[in-house]
Amino acid sequence: MLNAVLFDLDGTLLDRDKSLKMFLEDQYERYHEYMVNVQRADFINYFIDFDDHGYVPKTAVYEQLFAALDISYIKPSDLLRDFDDKYPHFAYSYDDTLETLRRLQARGYKLGIITNGSTKHQTMIIDVLGLETLVTGFVISEEVGYRKPSPRIFEVMLDQLGERAEDCMFVGDHPDNDVRASRELGMIPVFKDNGYFERPSGYCITRLMELLDIVEELHANS
Repeated sequence: MLNAVLFDLDGTLLDRDKSLKMFLEDQYERYHEYMVNVQRADFINYFIDFDDHGYVPKTAVYEQLFAALDISYIKPSDLLRDFDDKYPHFAYSYDDTLETLRRLQARGYKLGIITNGSTKHQTMIIDVLGLETLVTGFVISEEVGYRKPSPRIFEVMLDQLGERAEDCMFVGDHPDNDVRASRELGMIPVFKDNGYFERPSGYCITRLMELLDIVEELHANS
């Protein structure tokens, strides 16, 4: 019986592409006097390319960016510090994130978030998006010392909710970290396809609202 729906954060509830682009536009405007020969589009596009959807450490991203664009009047550490301080304030959810969570909550499902990342960043993002009042709990890798796809980080969430894995759905955008890992624990995995990875087998959505049909199907068959 499905009792809880759990989510990844970045790329699942958070529109990371839009959030990152908004931040980079702002960062370029604030620092462009130190990058007089760098075009806005190059600054943004090179960063996005080097970032690889968030799977490359930001220290390496900024170092590659500075080398590629020959930025020398400031240091990579300056922009990295700025990223750490300001990026979460540009957090932007998908247009159906809040409504989907509200409808699931109204139907009595427990909701949770399991995310890799820094406690400071991810906690701020959850707050900026207005998710804290909609979820029963959230688990952040830095805080608990385990990262997806480790089963331990999922088990921390299950303990918080007092639920068995087989009574939970997990929704995420990474085939390994989210889909395979949750499936091996016995959860019902749902892949949110953002067009980055090959689709794994099983349930797949492109918009969060599609979850409502899946939970209805599972309820009808239970």
